[in-house]
Amino acid sequence: MSSVTLPPIVLANRRKLFRAVLFLIGAALALFALGLTARAAGDHVLIIPPDDGYGFGDCLTTKSACGAVVADAWCEAHGLAASKSFGRAEDLAAPAEADRPADIGPGSFFVACGDKI
Repeated sequence: MSSVTLPPIVLANRRKLFRAVLFLIGAALALFALGLTARAAGDHVLIIPPDDGYGFGDCLTTKSACGAVVADAWCEAHGLAASKSFGRAEDLAAPAEADRPADIGPGSFFVACGDKI
């Protein structure tokens, strides 16, 4: 069998093409990874009914120090990072009606938590 030898110019062009393709694949994967991180950074909103049996309503309504402790505890109990905000569910500001949780009853409270721990 005879071996085929390619001219040096063809080999150099193939290497450049191979490097360019590898660079483009790497760039596409990096953009994909950044997109996943940005989507995962949303808030998680927990709804606490007014008749939860614990009587946390006063703390969560007045935004006092005990409210921050209660809100952080609710977030941690659900495997989430510390609370970002809390209060009455009627005061929950959502940009679109589709983003609001569906299980909001009258007199409920909300706790907005960070990402999963």
